[in-house]
Amino acid sequence: MNSGKKNGLIELSFIGPALILFLIIVVWPFVSSLYYSFTQWDGITNPVFIGFDNFVNLFKEESFTIALKNTFVFALAGLLISNVLSLLLALALNRAGKMQSALRTIFYLPGVVSFVTMSIVWTLIYHNDGAINQLLRSLGLPSLAREWFGNYDTVVPALIVIMVWGGVGFGVIVFLAGLNSIPAELYEASELDGAGAWARFKAITFPLLMPSITIVTFLGLTTTLKLFDLPFIMTNGGPGDASNTIAMIIYKQAFSYSNYGYATAGGVLLFLFVAIVSILQLKMTTSREVQL
Repeated sequence: MNSGKKNGLIELSFIGPALILFLIIVVWPFVSSLYYSFTQWDGITNPVFIGFDNFVNLFKEESFTIALKNTFVFALAGLLISNVLSLLLALALNRAGKMQSALRTIFYLPGVVSFVTMSIVWTLIYHNDGAINQLLRSLGLPSLAREWFGNYDTVVPALIVIMVWGGVGFGVIVFLAGLNSIPAELYEASELDGAGAWARFKAITFPLLMPSITIVTFLGLTTTLKLFDLPFIMTNGGPGDASNTIAMIIYKQAFSYSNYGYATAGGVLLFLFVAIVSILQLKMTTSREVQL
């Protein structure tokens, strides 16, 4: 056996176990899911091939269209509200001096709090006799008090507030790391040239923060497009289907109705949505990154 083949076998012996695990854990379930998405299957009996019926029925079902809309609303809110708020807080904290470490910990704390604990606290806040309604009544605005999770018009905005509160800290940490990596000499040179605060942000801070923006946006979008735990624990998709997401539709169809073929079709669509949005986002943000 020549040395080339011997080296190849040695390399394969190292790669082989990981490759086998990858094929079993990732590739095989994915391929199986594609097949089951074209079947009517209850998880027990033999699947029956029905073509594209599951996908057609998904878009015909009102609950799925509501879940699809909610999913993109959550993703858009995370992109526009959470990211912008994280950046503004990071810019403020970057000037906080000795208080930066303490404030950074405070803002990041919601991200590490137990979700069960967080849900209990926010349920009490949004309760009919909770802090928000009591504040509105004390301000002489009792007409604005309501059952926030029981109202079709307010349940999604109420969940968005919790989502932003829990996720903004991560963005602050990443943006702060990006800000700290920008050389101070660039700001000093721009000040000598007479550039104002907005000009420095537009010409230096924002372009050099693009790698951080790419990370925060990518992780935020992929998380919110797959959002499940927040609406599941807080509202279980209610009232009615008002706060359902695609991930919740998949869960309910599979584990509540044993409609696994239908649920798998929803999973395939969710995968395509996440993949397409992520690819477009990465292409847009990475193309604007500036290397030092």
